[in-house]
Amino acid sequence: MTTQAATAPRTPPRPRSRALITVPASAGIAYVAAWAIGLALWPTNLALDASDRTVVTAYTEHRGAAVTQDLFVEGLAAIALAVVVIALGRAAREPAVGPLGHVAVIAGIGAALVSMLQCVLGLLLAGAAGAGGDAGRAGALFDLINRMDGAKMLALAVMALAAVGLGRRGLLPRWLGYNGAMLTAALTASGVGYLLLNDTLAQAAAVSLPLLLVWVAGVGVALGRRSP
Repeated sequence: MTTQAATAPRTPPRPRSRALITVPASAGIAYVAAWAIGLALWPTNLALDASDRTVVTAYTEHRGAAVTQDLFVEGLAAIALAVVVIALGRAAREPAVGPLGHVAVIAGIGAALVSMLQCVLGLLLAGAAGAGGDAGRAGALFDLINRMDGAKMLALAVMALAAVGLGRRGLLPRWLGYNGAMLTAALTASGVGYLLLNDTLAQAAAVSLPLLLVWVAGVGVALGRRSP
């Protein structure tokens, strides 16, 4: 008489496509989509030292596009970023990870809050730059929003640097660690440029933005694959 050892049924591997419909993955993809739509609506990028009158003219001629862009790029994107960062913090609760998860969450949520405030100020700027608007007020809001952009980029740089450490601990794919290292350097340069209203350093945003989009989407999908 032979006996057959009972074995627990193996759980089939989750299809890779399911990773794209999890909450963090969907948020990461939404972040990229929000930026893509916003930039497509109004691709013009005024110089940081643009005169008050130039700001008024640009926003008067493209008020609808400017408002919609703010809602997507600063509003919706901020919410999507917060979702990805919170998911990253939850995944980083393992004791071996240490405080890096908390650093990434604090910096990322801080950046998202700054972005939401920028969204509100952007709407005020669009109103201030209307026909017969106050050029001085519009220029002051424009400068404030740009300086806040610098602070936001520096916060994102801290978030990306913390995530590099998380990648070394196996929480994120190795390629995201390389991306995060380059993102940290680019965001630091562009962040200082925007904070100081320095157009030369601010040009680094042309590099930091694509790296950031890849990072947020990549982290979202990677965390989606870890979800049960």
